[in-house]
Amino acid sequence: MSKSGQTTLVKLSDYISSEELKALCQTSDLIGWYRVLVNYALISLALLILVTFPHWFTFICCSWVIGGRILGLAILNHDAGHNTLFRNQKLNQTVGRWFLGSLVFVDFQAFQQGHGQHHRFAGTDKDPDKIFVINYPATPASMTRKLLRDVSGVNGVKELAYQISVSNWHKRIPNLVMHGTMILFLYSIGILWTYTAFWAAYIFVYPLLSRIRIMGEHGAVTDIDALDPRLNTRTTLAGPLTRLLISPNQVNFHLEHHIHQNIPAHNLEKAHKLFKQRGMYDGFDCIANNYWQVLQKCISKHFGKSNNAKHAPSSVSNLS
Repeated sequence: MSKSGQTTLVKLSDYISSEELKALCQTSDLIGWYRVLVNYALISLALLILVTFPHWFTFICCSWVIGGRILGLAILNHDAGHNTLFRNQKLNQTVGRWFLGSLVFVDFQAFQQGHGQHHRFAGTDKDPDKIFVINYPATPASMTRKLLRDVSGVNGVKELAYQISVSNWHKRIPNLVMHGTMILFLYSIGILWTYTAFWAAYIFVYPLLSRIRIMGEHGAVTDIDALDPRLNTRTTLAGPLTRLLISPNQVNFHLEHHIHQNIPAHNLEKAHKLFKQRGMYDGFDCIANNYWQVLQKCISKHFGKSNNAKHAPSSVSNLS
């Protein structure tokens, strides 16, 4: 039983028909490849802009865009892990392992297995991702320290060390191949120095964006111990610029993903509008208007409120 006494899961049949649900769960290989290519294209565009306008300010801006796409690739890897990026399971596994997780140092198989536990045990103490959000709401001082560890690169280095520690050389072959290919290509056209922008993005930007994502999904929700996703999960609305720089690939529609994890990401916004129209969210505080609102929810007004929270592990790549 949760603190609120709510133990009921969402019954989709009370809100939509089986035909509507079937339509929402339709995957598309064409859309899947489009989403992968867009993320690769944005990374390439950022590097092209950096080469064209080499300047420290351009470097920072392009690194931020690349950091958003590193998160974007991790999200696509997550979708492949759910077998919703492509129609074929083998294609999801191949693309996830070689073209998505490989660039962001995530072991596809390990992620897929661990992430399944999160969905199976969300709202319980068995949820392996719960430790990432039990620190919220945090005191202003605690939140400041968290953000400083992100932007200073401390958490980025810890994340890389963690991903290396939980894998082995055999599983890291895709990492070596993909990053080796990137290095050879950039070297062959005389712009190898731009590779540093990828690492600046991974070490200094990606951890911050991952924290924002995590707070938006499960941070300071109504009841993290409830079984109903409308109580333990949140969707955060985002405009075009926010989707480009902070919440790529429909990751902000996280509540809909928890309500039914077989809905592919490109249909999550459609599901959100349909669920809202049918009254599924009536009476629940499960939708944030923007990430600033999320940040306000995740900062405690009372000092010491989160003093008893456990310290979260260093990995930031587990998409919940």
